Amino acid sequence: MSNYDKSVRPSLKATMALNITFGLALTQIIDVDERNQILTTNCWLNQMWLDYSLQWNASDFGNIQVIRLPAEKLWKPDIILYNNADSQYNNAILSTNIIVTSDGNVTWLSSAIFRSSCSINVEYFPFDEQKCVMKFASWTYDGFQVNLVIQTEEGDLSNYVTNGEWDMMDMIVERNVVYYSCCEAPYPDITYHIILRRRPLFYVFNLILPCVLITGIALMSFYMPSDSGEKVTLGITTLLSMTVFLMVIGESMPPTSEKLPLIGGLL
Repeated sequence: MSNYDKSVRPSLKATMALNITFGLALTQIIDVDERNQILTTNCWLNQMWLDYSLQWNASDFGNIQVIRLPAEKLWKPDIILYNNADSQYNNAILSTNIIVTSDGNVTWLSSAIFRSSCSINVEYFPFDEQKCVMKFASWTYDGFQVNLVIQTEEGDLSNYVTNGEWDMMDMIVERNVVYYSCCEAPYPDITYHIILRRRPLFYVFNLILPCVLITGIALMSFYMPSDSGEKVTLGITTLLSMTVFLMVIGESMPPTSEKLPLIGGLL
């Protein structure tokens, strides 16, 4: 390690791209903020690459095959979440040791809580389905220097903890190559498509069902005698109740004019 320089990309040749195998395991959906359109997730990251300068002969060192080194002492790819929505992004990833084997294979396992931007469509609230993406790519290395490789073709949900409000429908992984206006070189990225479906039971019993009952009571006022003093009181009470429910719906919806919730028009 005396001659090791962590600022130099560990490629065998300067013209060769370094393959980074990237994997993400989704363990928990922490929050879906409809108003601010932010998805908060708990994830495990797995990044693997080959560092030729970290190879050694195990027989010369007591047959030691694997060592663990602090992450700040080694070169690491600057793979970040492109659609990040967290001002404290540097504190989101837990710094862990890096596993290095005698043949130069480097494995960096880390845990992170990501806050990513997600376009929320509330048209069919509370029976809606949301599709969010998490896009990972290198910020400074182009595809000729760092090549991203998908670890698994399917999203890893083996350690997923169920959420009380959202059902995990699917997680799709794809690799893209993007050309930006700033540069001629390609920039590969790995994008995870997370498909969620809202569990409507809470809103059915606490929002839709009371509204239906209030509407039924309002219709009953038409069958009351016109000279009844309680007819006006019942109508005003019904109007105030419906107004409160509309305010509850408005507080939970994002301030957008693209798609308005159909339930708001029905109520």
